[in-house]
Amino acid sequence: MVDWGADMEDLADHLGLDSFNVAGHSGGGPHALAVAFHMPERVRKVALASPVAPFDEPGVTKMLVLKDLKTIAKLRHLTLLIRWAERMGAKSALKDIPSYVESVVDQMPDEAKTILRNPEQQALFEENFRLGYLQHEEGVFEMTMALWDWGFSPKEIQQPVEMFYGTADDIISPEMPRHLCSELPNCTAHEWAGAGHYGFVDRERWTEFVGAVANLS
Repeated sequence: MVDWGADMEDLADHLGLDSFNVAGHSGGGPHALAVAFHMPERVRKVALASPVAPFDEPGVTKMLVLKDLKTIAKLRHLTLLIRWAERMGAKSALKDIPSYVESVVDQMPDEAKTILRNPEQQALFEENFRLGYLQHEEGVFEMTMALWDWGFSPKEIQQPVEMFYGTADDIISPEMPRHLCSELPNCTAHEWAGAGHYGFVDRERWTEFVGAVANLS
């Protein structure tokens, strides 16, 4: 995970960004924190939505809700098996993305109100999952394995962090983002009652989240 910071430094240099904010959702949360860790003088602020905490910390994987993630946590040392399972999942998803999204909703009923809110939002999620599997299992597998050993501690992040999480999350318990926020030295938590893991996409919460990202103060 920590290597992501150097990659983003190259991108920031290319774009000519002297200072900026970073944001991440779910497994993207550690990626955003890795950027902040690598560039403490350039990253001004971090905004996180439903972020995961380091899976190698005691008790963190017990905060997982989604059955598939619980299984991966138990079998994480069997990397070939996990990669094979992710490959089969990617193959099935790419074959029929709309059906894959329907299966996601079946597994996570509290996410249905966000994913299926309207045709435009459903299309957004279909495209999101399609792009996520564009390299078949590679991206999902690498990100999942990197959730255990970040290569840095949340306690080393000095920038202000605005953290948002829902109380009806079908993937992680609200305890996980609360735990992560307690480890970040300068974190402010915002609880969204009734929101699921993907609830930050809904208009009102999206406006609040993006507002936190855009605020450079």
